[in-house]
Amino acid sequence: MKMPLVSVIIPAYNAEKTIIACLDSVCLQTYSDLEIIVVNDGSTDQTAEFLEIYQKKHNSIRLQILNQNNAGPSAARNYGISKAKGEFIAFLDADDRWVSNKIECQLNVFRIDNNIGLVGGLISIGHQMNNDSTFEIKNIGLKKLLFKNYFMTSSVVCRREILLKIKFNPLQKYAEDYRLWLEIAAKNIKCVVLQRHVTIMNDKPLFGVSGLSSKLWKMEKGELSNYKYCFQEGYINRIEFLFVTTYSFFKYIRRLSITFFRR
Repeated sequence: MKMPLVSVIIPAYNAEKTIIACLDSVCLQTYSDLEIIVVNDGSTDQTAEFLEIYQKKHNSIRLQILNQNNAGPSAARNYGISKAKGEFIAFLDADDRWVSNKIECQLNVFRIDNNIGLVGGLISIGHQMNNDSTFEIKNIGLKKLLFKNYFMTSSVVCRREILLKIKFNPLQKYAEDYRLWLEIAAKNIKCVVLQRHVTIMNDKPLFGVSGLSSKLWKMEKGELSNYKYCFQEGYINRIEFLFVTTYSFFKYIRRLSITFFRR
């Protein structure tokens, strides 16, 4: 059986401290038919230099480096997708890493069911993970996804044909990935989560600490704008819209409380 090409899209902005470990985790994958596309999103540190050195040192791998003026991760991912040749697109943020068999395991999920369009996986904070030999997948439809984002971007593999039609919103800075998953699910494309840890994130809580995740209200507004978009597009009705926005606001209050007491 011919191995399908997987295009790995990595947006990188001022990622000099993490980009090497990120790339190493891709190069160490048990699945080998990969092309890596790094989009340098106007970095002002040594990210560009580190990428150039890495490319020269690892000239046997398919590594393409693209440069753009700083436009945010959505624009960077869209740019990478436009240059990708793979049948599948895998996303990875520059400060995250993959477990060694991530792509192999997720492609096995696609082989199980040709109707599956998107596969996510579990994430680990630091190295706190416990993968056994089970191969369980959970179906995530639109109704379930409205109440929880099951797809962290660095865990997602999607068919390229889908992403050529449905793109990240480059004007949205917060929860922009969540909007894309909602729209894919709303198109009745089958989305599943593999119940295995596939991605290692930085050793910190998921919100309320630093970077974008510390801006809880902006994150909440991004989420609420996603629900408004779904309502305007007719993906959900008015009652569903009111229910999920209320539920989302209560989640925001809970996160705010956790952040306060953590300090």
